Order: sequence, then C-alpha cells, then structure tokens
Amino acid sequence: MEFSVEITKAALADAEDYVQFIREDRGDSTAADKWWNGLIDQILSLETLPRRCSIIPEQRYFEQEMRHLIYAPHRIIFSVDESTVTILRIYHGARKPFNAIG
Repeated sequence: MEFSVEITKAALADAEDYVQFIREDRGDSTAADKWWNGLIDQILSLETLPRRCSIIPEQRYFEQEMRHLIYAPHRIIFSVDESTVTILRIYHGARKPFNAIG
C-alpha cells in the first residue's frame, strides 16, 4: 500500500529555518540545497511502509501515535493513519526532547 504524504506548516517552517541557517550562518548554499533535497527524499520514502520507523521516545506525553525518521541531525516527526502520513515537525536532534506538535 502506498501512503500520501502531507507536511504541516510547522514542519515546513522548521525545514526552511534550517536551510536558511545553513545558507546564512554557514554561508554554504550548496550544502543547504543538498540537505533540502535529502530531506525531501527521506520524506517521500514514507510513502511506503511508514510504520517501519520507531515510535518516538516521548510518546507517553501525546495521545496521538507519533513516529520518527532520523535524517541527521534531525528527526522527522510524523503520524500515520489508514492512508496518509502527516509530517508534524522537523526537529533538530540536539534540542531538548520533543514536546510540541504545533
């Protein structure tokens, strides 16, 4: 079964912020483009077997089941229903444990 993939505004903003960080703070547009393209590839890989990914360690704080796919140094936090994967956040792994989806 193939799933559709949707990205929330919050997740898109997370990704755009990191791309901007790479471009401006590191001064490396090539690395920013490479990271972005890799992120898209990882997200699209969730169209097939998204439940292959682990449930997040912080799950006990949420009612909705959430999983993550590691795209170093980030975690792609998402939920899965019958036919859709929803990307909730793109969360940097060095940050404190994940605690918000909004």
